[in-house]
Amino acid sequence: MNKVLKVFVIILLSILIIIGLVFGGIFTNNKIKLGKESVKISEYGQRIKVGEKEMQVSILGQGDDTLVLLPGYLTGAPTLDFKLLTDELSIDHKVVVIEPLGYGMSDDTDAPRTVENLVNEVHSALDSLDIKEYSLVTHSIWGVYALKYIEMYPNEVNLLVGIDSSLPSQGGADDNQESMINFLAKSGIYRILSSTGDDFLNTPPMDEEFKQQFKYISLHSIGSKATQNEGYEMKNNFDKTMNSTYPIDLPVLYILASESVESDSNWIPIHEAMLENSSKSKLIVLEGSHYLHHTQSKTIASELNNFSN
Repeated sequence: MNKVLKVFVIILLSILIIIGLVFGGIFTNNKIKLGKESVKISEYGQRIKVGEKEMQVSILGQGDDTLVLLPGYLTGAPTLDFKLLTDELSIDHKVVVIEPLGYGMSDDTDAPRTVENLVNEVHSALDSLDIKEYSLVTHSIWGVYALKYIEMYPNEVNLLVGIDSSLPSQGGADDNQESMINFLAKSGIYRILSSTGDDFLNTPPMDEEFKQQFKYISLHSIGSKATQNEGYEMKNNFDKTMNSTYPIDLPVLYILASESVESDSNWIPIHEAMLENSSKSKLIVLEGSHYLHHTQSKTIASELNNFSN
């Protein structure tokens, strides 16, 4: 081996060692912080037995009717994510926030994230709480799952509200980057990226103590086995619900985000198509991003109340 080649090998090995040490340090730091943060998470809600697992559920308000809130894909801390909206809705309604398995403080699971399993798990939790009649308030991906939910339990759902809700006809279900998210979460890099600003974790605009809790829970749940498998199953779940429709007599309120409308020319048309045969429906567009309930909670609550009366 000549001198030049030896120098090159030494430099290459040095670089690889440094990279290994850096990534090892990031991984170890993340593991240590996750352990310390787990005891700093403030308790909330209650845990409901769902099969062999436990699901985190929060109930607020004392209204005569019940609203069940279900989160978007990879929402790290659903109960806190909906906090601004539940503060408004719980004034007039009983509000139930569900953290699906693998989300927030619910247990993780190896069970396939088929739309049937997702629906049955949420229904099992509501059944355990003796909640038999309710409205579904869905954000993002649960707009798709709600189609199967209503199909399976048509006599229990009396209203659907979709907050910038996904639909199977939108496409793109096979590009969820679940493997990359899992790598970033397990390696600790996700923690570093989360420090770049509130937008990375889609943190609601609350005080610093709230933001810390949101971050603790999000970093605890991100990259769970359940959400990774949900990404793998998403294309199948879209295919299974592609031809699903709402019952004609089910009231449906769509509240879409202006940023979604501006970035996708089909966003309004595909939602309008879903409402064509509905006897009572409404579609409105509010100024804001996909996480519309972070900035338009008062308006969403007002629109829901007016529509349901």
